[in-house]
Amino acid sequence: MATTRGVTLVELVVVLAILAAGAGATVTIGRALPRYRVTGVAADLYGALHLTRGLARATGVMHALVLDRDGGGFRIVEDPAGDARTVMTRRLIEGAVASGNSTIRFSPKGFAVPFGTITVRAEGEVRRLVVNILGRIRVEDRSLSQ
Repeated sequence: MATTRGVTLVELVVVLAILAAGAGATVTIGRALPRYRVTGVAADLYGALHLTRGLARATGVMHALVLDRDGGGFRIVEDPAGDARTVMTRRLIEGAVASGNSTIRFSPKGFAVPFGTITVRAEGEVRRLVVNILGRIRVEDRSLSQ
């Protein structure tokens, strides 16, 4: 009896289905990356704003969150009107850019002077961190893909 080698139609269909599912997953992950990138950077800045406010309240000295000019990072500065000593420096992840309408400073009582917004962008995804005069921070989702 002769044995034949080869694949059946069912085996071929199963392999093609597995390849199609893998390709679909890759495309889905590729589309989601900018959203994850912006969400992560917004969360990092949200935490940094709270840290800046907390440092101002704990030390009794004004602190500010200063965005880099290229939008690729930020730093927390103690006494921005005086010595301007840098407390912390952080770079944002590749592909995300942050911009603001003003340098957000927190008084020793926790108030934002001046209040303002920070906008985070990456490949069509946008988040805005809004700081009101009381020093409260909220995140707004402003996706360009919507």
